[in-house]
Amino acid sequence: MNNPTQLRQQAENEALALLGSLSLPAGTVLAATGSLARSEMTPFSDLDLLLIHPENEVPSGIEDLWYPIWDAKKRLDYSVRTPSECVGMISADSTAALAMLDMRFIAGDQELFDFTRQRILSKWRQELNKNFDAVVDTAIARWRRSGPVVAMTRPDLKHGRGGLRDYELISALALGHLCDPPRLDKQHQLMLDTRTLLHVHARRSRDVLDPEFAVDVAIDLGFVDRYHLGREIADAARAIDDALTAALATARAVLPRRSGFAFRNAHRRPLDVDVVDAQGTVALSRKPDLSDPALILRVAAAAAKTGLPVADSTWERLRECPILPDPWPANAAGDFFRVLSSPEHSRRVVKQMDRHGLWSRFVPEWDNIRGLMPREPNHVSTIDEHSLNTVAGCALETVTVARPDLLLLGALYHDMGKGQSRPHEQVGAEMVARAASRMGLNLRDRACVQTLVAEHTTIARIAARLDPHSEEAVDKLLDAVRYDLVTLNLLEVLTEADAKATGPGVWSTRLESSLATVLRGARTRLVEVRPTAPLVPIKSEIALKEHEGVYTVYWHGEEVRRILGVIAAKGWTIDNARMIHNGEWHGEFDVRATGPMDFNPLSFVQAYQSGIYSEVPVPAPGLTATFWHGNTIEVRTEHRAGPIFVLLNTLPNALWFSTVTRGATLIVQAALEPGFDRAQVERAVIRALAGS
Repeated sequence: MNNPTQLRQQAENEALALLGSLSLPAGTVLAATGSLARSEMTPFSDLDLLLIHPENEVPSGIEDLWYPIWDAKKRLDYSVRTPSECVGMISADSTAALAMLDMRFIAGDQELFDFTRQRILSKWRQELNKNFDAVVDTAIARWRRSGPVVAMTRPDLKHGRGGLRDYELISALALGHLCDPPRLDKQHQLMLDTRTLLHVHARRSRDVLDPEFAVDVAIDLGFVDRYHLGREIADAARAIDDALTAALATARAVLPRRSGFAFRNAHRRPLDVDVVDAQGTVALSRKPDLSDPALILRVAAAAAKTGLPVADSTWERLRECPILPDPWPANAAGDFFRVLSSPEHSRRVVKQMDRHGLWSRFVPEWDNIRGLMPREPNHVSTIDEHSLNTVAGCALETVTVARPDLLLLGALYHDMGKGQSRPHEQVGAEMVARAASRMGLNLRDRACVQTLVAEHTTIARIAARLDPHSEEAVDKLLDAVRYDLVTLNLLEVLTEADAKATGPGVWSTRLESSLATVLRGARTRLVEVRPTAPLVPIKSEIALKEHEGVYTVYWHGEEVRRILGVIAAKGWTIDNARMIHNGEWHGEFDVRATGPMDFNPLSFVQAYQSGIYSEVPVPAPGLTATFWHGNTIEVRTEHRAGPIFVLLNTLPNALWFSTVTRGATLIVQAALEPGFDRAQVERAVIRALAGS
């Protein structure tokens, strides 16, 4: 069995013996960077060398110096610099700066080496405040190229997030006195040993651990199989990633703020009940109700919506919250879907919750797929990471479907049944049915999302085995979705997101064409359900009432600005609204608080009757789409403050107006009196809500 430590030591001894045979020009010093400097050489590592010479003294015969290395068939990357040029690299190139910090003396003028190294360290510490953002940006770009080690079926052990480069980055921050040195010897050793053996079995320098090499590496390291090795690597990468996250947070806190820099929030701004934006961080209010089990989801939803970070200390405090009752309160289910609704931020928030032991409170089935390596060779990510990538893909399409909440739930659970002895579609369908029941979804919604998970591979199978133009293909698809148009539309989006999240080439032109063809045939068979006017009793009162935990504002009048202004002033968010026009508007608004609870009916009526609240928030531009059902327009847009009033002012002569919130998507339907210009209405709506 190959011993990776002995292999590295042997490679280092051979390299040092070779370098010891070089004849250095007088007054120069030979230094190593890279793997030789860190004692991480493998038999196939490059030699990264630096020849340092005094200022204004260019040594002769430099090219001849390297011939023994080339003759030995070693790959060489070298540079020749003065001490000042070495120091200048710290400011000029963040990648080169990190390499220079590992510089190791090989031969030559020891005093010149010590002088240069001391100047490099001093410059690094001096310039780190200015260079910190560049260093972080370089790391982010690297993560985007290579992906996270913890979630990849073919992890990049060196460049991936949680890999060897990140361990080196922590060490570099520690050299700058911005954090403590990493205490990750065991994790670093596993990464290093795995990469060493990967080089041996691949017979070349390689950083990506492909499954065919992982089998041999696992045997050499004494693991049961490559899946066992994969789990251990994922655990090590997770520890390194967590340590780097903490190191970066510590560094940001230590570094002085630059002149002229100001936090975009100099005070605490409420985001939800007991949730605030505290100088650019999602935090708890000063006296949060930690007995509220839904508080965790409100924090997570705020983080997903705003993109603001949540401190580890906040997540740890939230562990004190009790478990949600079964079924969940309606507001908790809404916040859960909001956690999943951000294409950019949901994945990060879920991972943070999972790292702190909070995610499995709401999705206990997650334990089955955490870090689970897929058996299919076309998967590039672990099953949990693939599921989050699929959710992110579906979140991009939440304004194109009628039930974005069911789409996101189906995406989350579509592969949750993997790793079991039965077909994962069947197991996943049973899991999502139980989850939907916990969340309080009605029977029809549970059936829809259960079908979505059970049939999420159907279209791909039809495309592979049947002619998509045939009646047989259409019949099989309609049978799968139970002849339900909503389910059909959701399945279309999920299929594409699932394929794109699986790996390169899975979402092919052929699959896309077959999908479009069979869906077109299926839709012609179905009669679309047309929107109906809401049932709003005509009342003569202005009131705020509570029923089963839902607070509803009842109102009638012509000045919609007045009632919406009071709701905005109270810090309430409208989740659902129902309005009909019968000489004047009669409306019902289901509201929830985003700040301290103030559901006092008397104070509400007094605030309305005072007439002083008429300011309605102007909505920020957001993703928006429009659909038509005869004279009824359906607008789907990101849920935020202000769209309802803007639409009421934009739409001409509405007969009734209805809104519902699904996750982070607001769906508005409004019936218009005949005689309008459809194209003009669409342009006005998009301009008002999307800003274009």
